[in-house]
Amino acid sequence: NLRHSVVVEKLRAALTQWVTVADREVEQEFQRRNEKVKLEMVSFGVDTFRPEVTVTDAELQPYFEANKEKYRLGEKRKIRYVLVDLDALRGTVKPTEREITRSYNDNIELYSTPEQVRASHILLKTEGKKEDEVKAKAEALLTQVKAGADFADLARKNSEDEASAKNGGDLDYFARGRMVPEFDDVAFKLQPGEISGLVKSQYGFHIIKVTDKKDATVRSLDEVRPQIVDQLSWEKAQAKATDMAAAMENEIKKPADLDKAGPSRGFKVQESGFFLREEPILGLGPSPQVAAEAFVLKTGEVSGVLRASRGYVFVTVVGSQPPRLPSLDEVKDKVKDDLTKQKAKDLAVQKATALAAALKASGDMAKAAKAAGLEVKTTELIARESALPEIGVSPEVDQVAFTLPAGTASDPIVTENAVAVVKVVEHKQPTATELAAERDGLRQEMLNDRRGRFFAAYMQKAKAKMKIEVNRENLQRVVG
Repeated sequence: NLRHSVVVEKLRAALTQWVTVADREVEQEFQRRNEKVKLEMVSFGVDTFRPEVTVTDAELQPYFEANKEKYRLGEKRKIRYVLVDLDALRGTVKPTEREITRSYNDNIELYSTPEQVRASHILLKTEGKKEDEVKAKAEALLTQVKAGADFADLARKNSEDEASAKNGGDLDYFARGRMVPEFDDVAFKLQPGEISGLVKSQYGFHIIKVTDKKDATVRSLDEVRPQIVDQLSWEKAQAKATDMAAAMENEIKKPADLDKAGPSRGFKVQESGFFLREEPILGLGPSPQVAAEAFVLKTGEVSGVLRASRGYVFVTVVGSQPPRLPSLDEVKDKVKDDLTKQKAKDLAVQKATALAAALKASGDMAKAAKAAGLEVKTTELIARESALPEIGVSPEVDQVAFTLPAGTASDPIVTENAVAVVKVVEHKQPTATELAAERDGLRQEMLNDRRGRFFAAYMQKAKAKMKIEVNRENLQRVVG
């Protein structure tokens, strides 16, 4: 509520007012964001080498032993739960004819399609130009159109609306209000096949040709009845589920209460298998709120009402398994896939090393790539964290490329799914003028971020030191 927000903001201000950002930090962050490089690059995708790799069972055990921690299984929990099932409740509710009719009338715009026209246009822009010269050119084009010249051909060659020009000026169908008013007014008055005179708008001069029209339509109640019934049934089931969950929360104080509160309303008590925090729960599917609560509850405790994709849930923990190292047999497929990938990556590194050596000898990326049967990809000037051809965003490439001067080539750079060799074609630094224009805004952004992170860390540490108990009965009385 508002009072709580004011208190939190006052606390935040008191705790973080000492936090500052130095000039040097602003300059470094501006440099990091705005320094740019242009790259020539060749990449060797790891997956392309998989067919060349063979992994035997004898190789799996030593690889597994050397990387055991990678396969450690996290803690698992098992729960008993009652699900207030929305799908089950939908079968128990039925909207009345009056409700269906009212919903149709209240939402008639959802079932209506307004009048539409399909038009093509030729646009000559006036921005930065002498208007009378642009108008004269537009009039000359209009004369050609009126004389029977091919409208689409003239649009492709002359229209300055790049998006539609390539389609012969075609704008497809549109309803009123999508175009600027001057355009709308004329287009909706024309009949199919008719051509306008010059139409002046904020963009310039248009010549409009209407090619088709569609009348406004309204789908009948009978046509849309199934979707209205479906929507109303869902809303009624949701309301019923919410009421049931609220009533059950008042009744469920200990795990044994699940066995009465659920079955008395037609919902059986179910038990999941053991699951990891990030795994779907048997019978519930992906339910992050339920999973999070399951890993906080102690044995013998019962949750309040929780939201799941299928409805509302009450849970109690009935078992747990501590983190452990699995046997090789339990994770054999994963180990084999990881070893295959590692071997494929080693092959990619070999190929990239040979190409890097050839590149450093010749200085010619295209020549070195051609000898390897590969194609050079050239980027524009790009900042850090930009998507790279065939690799995507790569911190590993960024770390190397932004330390190299122009004209310099890298050694092989190993990323998650590829090995790359890059040559810096151009290395551009931001200017002092650009920094001066953005310094204050960047400083404030960095200050807000730093203060926010400090406050979040403080609150997390404070909560860890405090013992917090939730009295659900009092909470229910307070929030209603």
